[in-house]
Amino acid sequence: MPAYPRPAAPEGVLIVDDEPQMVDMLVDFLTSHARGFKIETATDGYEALIKLGSLRPALVILDVMMPKLDGIEVCRHLKTNSETRAIKILGITGYPHMVPGLLVAGADACLAKPLALDSLDRELARLLAPSGGA
Repeated sequence: MPAYPRPAAPEGVLIVDDEPQMVDMLVDFLTSHARGFKIETATDGYEALIKLGSLRPALVILDVMMPKLDGIEVCRHLKTNSETRAIKILGITGYPHMVPGLLVAGADACLAKPLALDSLDRELARLLAPSGGA
């Protein structure tokens, strides 16, 4: 029997940020995006790692400064684990001096808060390109 092509499943995105307004803005933006993302959220790094145990999103949008477990530690964990290493990480921060640490920890890109939606859209396209971005 010939294999029939399956419709492409929406790409998963996990938004990790402790600021409700930022999470709401990102959810609104991604929900209306033409790519049709499947969205999950977490309010801290610890919750993100728990959710990543069952989810395998294509992208994590990761705040740097959060309670319990910060974005740098989450990033290190994801990039040193063979099961999660391929997940793209877009760091977001209101603290520009934190960007180098996040990149060293393995983030694929970083954007400064407040986020410019056109910059976010460009990074999404780049990171989720079939060639793998970066």
